[in-house]
Amino acid sequence: MSWSARRVTLPAITPIILQKRVIKVYSEDETSRALEVPSDITARDVCQLLILKNHYIDDHSWTLFEHLPHIGVERTIEDHELVIEVLSHWGMEEENKLYFRKNYAKYEFFKNPMYFFPEHMVSFATETNGEISPSQILQMFISSSTYPEIHGFLHAKEQGKKSWKKIYFLLRRSGLYFSTKGTSKEPRHLQFFSEFGNSDVYVSVAGKKNHGAPTSYGFCF
Repeated sequence: MSWSARRVTLPAITPIILQKRVIKVYSEDETSRALEVPSDITARDVCQLLILKNHYIDDHSWTLFEHLPHIGVERTIEDHELVIEVLSHWGMEEENKLYFRKNYAKYEFFKNPMYFFPEHMVSFATETNGEISPSQILQMFISSSTYPEIHGFLHAKEQGKKSWKKIYFLLRRSGLYFSTKGTSKEPRHLQFFSEFGNSDVYVSVAGKKNHGAPTSYGFCF
């Protein structure tokens, strides 16, 4: 038996170097704290870092918010989102801020789904046997192909217009639609309003004052 030696060349390993950025995070009393963070840090990581630095109790309600004062809206930055990516969408002249504060309803959608799926606002594409519990609807909402439809009235305002209209909306897997004829769900009466693949949902901070909204509770995409 004979052996022959062969030289094997391994590919060069390129080290991955994560750049660090300094971000400023505000508290409710408008005091701020500068943090040097890696470019891949998530919103949850920032919350955990601030909880440790401030010696807070972690009750799972601490939340990072994106606040856009020039249009009077803000939103919860979801746990998995990359904070630097969020900041990259801000304009140079905008006075946007990151806020760190408690949001007791942060996981309410998963803890108490019954508040989010009123029976009169939920319908299914196929017939169901017996009643479906809110927790079952939640599971369908997240993972199933038999996606429930959420429907009801909202006040809406088209861009460039001053008046608000009460319109019947339908939330489906493919996006948000509204009916051009009362509560009709016929395809010819449904008009596409927004998709959610590349959209974020913001809550109006001062909708009545800034946009003449008919209620104090509003949201935009």
